[in-house]
Amino acid sequence: MEGPQTRALAEHLNDAITGKFVERILVPEHRWQANVLLLNCVGQVIQRVRSHGKWLFFDFSHGVTWLCQLITRAKWTIVPTEHNDRYLQLPGTPAPPDSAKPARRAAAPLITVAFRSRASAPPLVAILTGHPAFYILPTNKVWSHPEIRVLGPDPIGSPAFHDEFTYRLRQHPARTVANTLLDQEIVAGLGNALKCEILFATRFSPAARIGTLLASQIDRLASSIIAQVATATTFAGKSMPFPYRVYDRAGLPCTVCSTEIAVDRTGQDAHLTWYCPTCQPIGQEPTLFQ
Repeated sequence: MEGPQTRALAEHLNDAITGKFVERILVPEHRWQANVLLLNCVGQVIQRVRSHGKWLFFDFSHGVTWLCQLITRAKWTIVPTEHNDRYLQLPGTPAPPDSAKPARRAAAPLITVAFRSRASAPPLVAILTGHPAFYILPTNKVWSHPEIRVLGPDPIGSPAFHDEFTYRLRQHPARTVANTLLDQEIVAGLGNALKCEILFATRFSPAARIGTLLASQIDRLASSIIAQVATATTFAGKSMPFPYRVYDRAGLPCTVCSTEIAVDRTGQDAHLTWYCPTCQPIGQEPTLFQ
């Protein structure tokens, strides 16, 4: 899950569960997290749900934060009220059915959190399934965690994104732009799809080297990152597909010049990069394309 989808999910969860009292937490007995979760977080209130890059942060009222990165088909689900009774049983009960893919067997919950609601309403339940990266830390120690402290700025969440991104980017003059945009220590939350769209929007060849870029070009790159991430977040929040212009469109005509979209590992990062050879001339190094 890329940063825009993570931020849209954080906003959805924040609206749904912030300020709610945690009444019960169910965790499979074989999970080492069970005792920590049950003893320390039951009876507390969710203060907020936020995100940075591809990470979700659940801040509790007693100064504890859950860190969660949704990888390996992991997902958070707010269970519809009519299904709540099914998931407030013993750990190991099946996750809510996926209405979009009814034939697939639902994954067993990793964590089931029940929140207290009004007496006249069924309790709200949030379920985590899959195999996410998941940590429990004191809130004031979150940015000391090895996987969090190295993260680059978030295009939407970091007020000084332009300055911090530029500084981190300039530390790698020999690397290609395509390579650096996927480095979470330079900019948090970008994945391969948005990388391709950002390069197209700025008209940069995937082979462009950081050291060859002018200050004005880096400013344009930073602005494009913010714009593309904001747009992708809006589409994700509305559960609408992002209108990709080059990503995964090899062989189709460019929407600007009608040149056939090409694909190559020009970023030297083992990821395919889709690009328009005509529209993206900045920093081209022909030897990489031969």
